[in-house]
Amino acid sequence: MHLDRAADMPLYQQVAAHLRDRILDGGLPAGSRLIGSREIARELGCSRVIVLAALELLYAEGYLLSVPRGGVRVAALGRKVAPDAPPPRADIEPSRLSHRWRSVLAIDYAFDLASPFSTGTPDIADFPFDTWARLLRQAWRHAPRSACTDMSPLGWRPLREATAEFLGTVRGLLCRPEEVVITPASAGALDLCCRMLIDPGDEVWVEEPGFIEARWALQAAGARLVPVPVDSKGLVVAEGVRRAPRAKLAVVTPSHQFPLGVAMSLDRRLELLDWAQAQGAWIIEDDYNSEFRHRDSMAASLKSLDRAGHVIYLGTFSKVMLPSLRIGYLVASTAFVEAFGRGRARIDVHTAGTAQPALAEFLREGHLLRYLRRMRPVYAARKQAVLDALQALLPEELEVAPSGAGLHLTGLFTPRLAARLTDREASARSRRAGNFIQPLSQCYVGVPDRQGLVIGFGRLPTEEARPRLAAVAALLRG
Repeated sequence: MHLDRAADMPLYQQVAAHLRDRILDGGLPAGSRLIGSREIARELGCSRVIVLAALELLYAEGYLLSVPRGGVRVAALGRKVAPDAPPPRADIEPSRLSHRWRSVLAIDYAFDLASPFSTGTPDIADFPFDTWARLLRQAWRHAPRSACTDMSPLGWRPLREATAEFLGTVRGLLCRPEEVVITPASAGALDLCCRMLIDPGDEVWVEEPGFIEARWALQAAGARLVPVPVDSKGLVVAEGVRRAPRAKLAVVTPSHQFPLGVAMSLDRRLELLDWAQAQGAWIIEDDYNSEFRHRDSMAASLKSLDRAGHVIYLGTFSKVMLPSLRIGYLVASTAFVEAFGRGRARIDVHTAGTAQPALAEFLREGHLLRYLRRMRPVYAARKQAVLDALQALLPEELEVAPSGAGLHLTGLFTPRLAARLTDREASARSRRAGNFIQPLSQCYVGVPDRQGLVIGFGRLPTEEARPRLAAVAALLRG
């Protein structure tokens, strides 16, 4: 064997690992006698202390025995290893996975996070990293004991307070800290809510087309998805009632529907709330990217209209700050929050606490509000650049759905383009040009009734919109 003195693993552990592997693969069968520790050390060019430490570790683990006048021998492990046995499989056969997990893996999903047209991805170039680093250092230089041990399953209390204040300022959602839970981003919150609310086979309304990541969490929980169409007013509640009147849950994006970008009208919101109250159903409101409004008007959230406690409001700081932050929140009735906290304590205890104290100060000192005010005109300009480019390059091929918020636009195929190729073919062509754009059809549970491209612009510099979309347009015309 070779000792790597530059490796992180201590030398004695390297010696022990080598001997352990030879014992397990049959290279050193039971009863084999090891040469003396001095000779091993001489051959390896290391101190005998290192060899003795390795042998002591293998003694403790049961791999070696000290035999009187017999030296050090390999212990019998109670199994035989064939010398020509094939190496263990590194992959996992699908049949060994649960049916629900297999259904999640079977969902066809094409994506490319490195693409300039990636949906929902913010630009971190102008993020105040110096301020964020200062707050992280400040939070942990004299960290309170409560931040160093297990936090509450509901999150760091000062962050819950700051989040409630932030939502009141930015979203007009008045809530108390007792109604806020800090979660591992909105995806983690959705997963936990699905496990808490859904039994296998329960019917759940999902928007059609809709947010594909929500489908993953729902199917992993065993839900039976009921696709409900979306029109210019948002979710068609009457059709949901016709298809599954006794559904357990509805998952919606009313402020900025993904992927079409429409906002749910007030009458539809009230209709959805009336259905939930009458059936005792739950509504999960995913309010992603509502902080990036491109118009002055802002529709009231479903949660702010809810008087019966049926709405669970999800949001995230990852999409407005740093994608790797992975901190989000949910807002719900205190009764739900209390039950959620007790159940969560038995699953993953709490959201990672390292950044929570710093994030609380980041909110309290107003840094996020200032950052949002600075970025809104930047994203608005990028959105307009994409609109102008599409109008100039593909006026007869794409119809751009109106959108008042978020970091993406959806271009619907006109009959002229749809007659020539599918959106999946168009997406594959864009990938070959290094400008991957997500196909609309993969956002459907059933057979797509529309073709289109979901075009993100959060990371797309204004000056790059025209040349990159020109390359895509040339491929679409083929």
